[in-house]
Amino acid sequence: MDLATEADKINTRADLAAFVAAMADVASSTEDEEWENNTLPRFLDGLAGWLSGMNGYFRNQGLTEPEQPSWRLIGEMLAAATLYE
Repeated sequence: MDLATEADKINTRADLAAFVAAMADVASSTEDEEWENNTLPRFLDGLAGWLSGMNGYFRNQGLTEPEQPSWRLIGEMLAAATLYE
């Protein structure tokens, strides 16, 4: 599952819920080796790190950091947390 591609498809709360459910399926799979942060503590640490550095992500993309996250951005945060250190 390409999380970044799937996160780009999120537009509604229902889309985000389906995305999170799909992430749970992937996380429970023993075949998933693409997640760097494949334990809950590592995932949460990656999420905290990405959230702390989120302004840099937007700056590097030439975008303005939103005041409120969209459903899609929340999905992007969760996807990033699987890899971010």
